Amino acid sequence: MSKHWTARTLPPELADTSRWRVVDADALGDEQRVRFSKFQAAIAAYLQTGKSAAISKELGLPRNGIIRQLNRCVTLAADGKPYGWAALIPKLRTGGYERKAQLPSGRQRSGGARAGAFRVFMTLNPEIKQKIDNLILKRAAAGVVHEARIAIKNIHAAFVSYCEEAGITGNQYPLNSKSRGRRSIERYVNDVLLSASEEACRARFGAVAHLHMNVGRGRQSCPMAYAPYDVVGIDPHKLDCIGTVRITGPKGPQRVAIERLWIVPVVDDHSRAILGYSVGIRTECSAATIEQCIISAMSAWQPRNLKIPKMVYAPGAGLPSGRFPELIGRAWAAMMVDNAAVHYSRAITERARRRLGCAVNYGPIGHWEHRPALERVMRTLEAYGFQRLPSTMGSSPVDPAKDDPVRKAVGLGIDWEVLLDLIDVVIANYNATPNEALGNRSPLSLLHDYVEQGSLDFLPRRLPPPIATIAELGVTIETKTIRGDLQQGRRPYIEIDRVRYTSPILGSAFGLVGKKMRVHIRESNMCSVHAYHESGEELGILQAQGAWGRTVHTREMRKQINALRDSGELVVGYQDNPVVALLNYLGSATHKEAEKKPMNVSRSATKLVRAAHASGLPVVPEISNAAPSAPPPSSQPMLSVVQPEQSKTRALSVLVKPPQWKTVIR
Repeated sequence: MSKHWTARTLPPELADTSRWRVVDADALGDEQRVRFSKFQAAIAAYLQTGKSAAISKELGLPRNGIIRQLNRCVTLAADGKPYGWAALIPKLRTGGYERKAQLPSGRQRSGGARAGAFRVFMTLNPEIKQKIDNLILKRAAAGVVHEARIAIKNIHAAFVSYCEEAGITGNQYPLNSKSRGRRSIERYVNDVLLSASEEACRARFGAVAHLHMNVGRGRQSCPMAYAPYDVVGIDPHKLDCIGTVRITGPKGPQRVAIERLWIVPVVDDHSRAILGYSVGIRTECSAATIEQCIISAMSAWQPRNLKIPKMVYAPGAGLPSGRFPELIGRAWAAMMVDNAAVHYSRAITERARRRLGCAVNYGPIGHWEHRPALERVMRTLEAYGFQRLPSTMGSSPVDPAKDDPVRKAVGLGIDWEVLLDLIDVVIANYNATPNEALGNRSPLSLLHDYVEQGSLDFLPRRLPPPIATIAELGVTIETKTIRGDLQQGRRPYIEIDRVRYTSPILGSAFGLVGKKMRVHIRESNMCSVHAYHESGEELGILQAQGAWGRTVHTREMRKQINALRDSGELVVGYQDNPVVALLNYLGSATHKEAEKKPMNVSRSATKLVRAAHASGLPVVPEISNAAPSAPPPSSQPMLSVVQPEQSKTRALSVLVKPPQWKTVIR
């Protein structure tokens, strides 16, 4: 105890017993309760009157005992607050043991008077203490590269070397004992971990455990959402299971595994309802997938035509826009996203923010706890849906549920379209499932009350119609020049990604040739675009010319087709459909990958499924092994071509390169 206080010398902030820790006296035994009550009354009266003799006589307590207990009560605990009335509990220690004797010297056997010696040694050798703390907490130090997680025995070995470097001999503490301070180091490491818990958690148990330290602090944060549609959370998650695609090859149908799907939900923070979602069939989630989930949240939901008979929607299940028509086209006030690169795209920072008129909150880096509703919903979907499939990837690399997922997906034929059905059913059923955080009510039930009552707290905003300068979600605005030539009979048109667009109105407006036009391009369907004059006046819909205008395709698919044509890998005739040609090309590439590694995830198969899903075309590429027709006879008389026998099967697709026929010199 650093100072002996009395009622006169005690500072006012310590003498205020109303700020002391309280004690549940009923938890004490009868004798302990009587003792506690006497000392509590004695200390309270002593602080009020400053006279201890009369109090000591009245309560039968020694005067020095009252003063000693008072000093125990005002002793500061580890949290910086006085122990208060808790110091009156018998056998409660208010301070650590302080060694008064000198450190033991000479060779020591087991046992001996070494209590508190290690703490004194560390106080006398701050450099050694600093080095040991750096090892335990992995603090940066000059010339030191830390282990991933240093073992206790290695910390002890380093401690011994530090002592020897400091000139401590074998006859001095702590090297004069048989264990050379091994047990003391173990206790010291535990004390450091408990005293510097956050830093120690990151150093000893990794970043994931350290992130969990951000929750459960006991402090209530200010709620941002007081009603539905106040705040929503958006975050892409990879589906924890593998799907396949069925292709047709020379030896019949074959299943090929695709990469894991991305699911991007829009979760309302107040009602915990999933307002909408999108699915990304790709290696990494794209900005278009994020934008599509926002569109889904404000569009009317329709149940899917499920392929598995026993897979059904629960009664009353669905998305809010499908259950309550009043919520179609309604937007929210704030949108919570993380700091992933895809969330900094123009689709989110500009188009979505300007169109919705909402605030975008990115939150601090690495702090997922700022979106608790979203993270909790995704964990629920994974545990009760996707991680129950035979092809699950499990919740972690060591999850025993993970049992050769690719082979299970191929063997059981878990089709990618079935996964899309499962995603829709799991999300729709979740919205109709009672939630403990909502008082065992379902998210849809809570939304129903808000919609029906018409509360003023619930004010989802209806978006205005799009204009020339602010386009609809999922639409890119570009400025194009109108081309055409009356002398050559070439009608007016614009060109987007090497494809011409026109309409009956534009095709007759030769006076617009050479002028600029604002074009709204929906990149998910490039068959047509919406055109405006520079003044903002609407011109109308322009249709893609040729085969490009007959099949739905994305801008990404068009650029991919153009790149393959430039490299010579894809040959598309004038009458051929380029989208069908791309599917056949990807089917051929998928078949080649499956022949080499049939039980591996195929990136070409993923691209094939993405193209088929975007275009709505079936994934049935025809891969034939028939020989092509014979080449024309050579003009050189000294050379002749050895030709194979003509096959009666259908000819190869134009996508398959012609073989190099063997030439024989005669």
